[in-house]
Amino acid sequence: MNYLVIGGKAVLGQQSIAAIRKEDADSIIISTSSGDEPVPGADRTIPNIDLTRAESIESIPEFVPDRLRAIVYVPARGPVGKPVQYAEESEYQESLKFSVIPMLRLMELLRPDIGLWFSGFMWLEPLMMLYGPMIYTKITMEQLTLKHPDRLKCVRYGMFVSNSARGISILSQKAITSGKYPEQEPYRKGWKESGMKFKDYFARVNAAEEERVLGPLAKSEKPYRPLETEDLQIGVRKALFSQTAPILNVVGDWYWEDKALPAWPEEVQKNMHLIDSSLDRYLSGE
Repeated sequence: MNYLVIGGKAVLGQQSIAAIRKEDADSIIISTSSGDEPVPGADRTIPNIDLTRAESIESIPEFVPDRLRAIVYVPARGPVGKPVQYAEESEYQESLKFSVIPMLRLMELLRPDIGLWFSGFMWLEPLMMLYGPMIYTKITMEQLTLKHPDRLKCVRYGMFVSNSARGISILSQKAITSGKYPEQEPYRKGWKESGMKFKDYFARVNAAEEERVLGPLAKSEKPYRPLETEDLQIGVRKALFSQTAPILNVVGDWYWEDKALPAWPEEVQKNMHLIDSSLDRYLSGE
């Protein structure tokens, strides 16, 4: 079977490739790259793909066989470092152009059996405090997945170490240090009192929130532990090779599935009007 991984060099892309190999030893894995170096683990690399350019996306099908089992879409980009209630429409729309619309275009162009993309637990307080408009980008992915469960699946992961996470940590530290948003003051104070590097403090706070909030949802007898890199394979393997609900959740040893979205906190509800509900048009070739 043939698989297309968009963003195969990322940590999640590499783990997606490994997961596919374990389940389908005869798979042909094609991956895109923004540069011209081969993607490790892929059978073929489509180089120099700029997801912000429509013509770049439309060039991908010429490198892909007619029969495609799945598209795995890793990239996500958007402003971070601000509380969710300060998200602006222009920021959200710009994030969609990189994080959502290219996937929908590829789904229509290539018609795979299934498309898989990734989200997080956007109602956790540490994420609401720092992920700003990216919260709504991820909610958009989840909404589209539930509207098209025959074509899409979405895996929510707990926090894990990656270049993206490091970048988010750096930008978030700058924002909190600036004192621009009063809602972040308790985090700034807690961080300074801890004596820890900001990335370590944020990881500790987020882990405590994952355990407190997600434990009752997971309903697992296993104790909480933060997500490790190889755990990323669990979501991919289940999404692509098992019968599951549209939304899958993975946090350490915890795994559960959802057929509906959560009741979003008040901070998220404030800007839910930003969500673009017309994106289905890309799945019908408009």
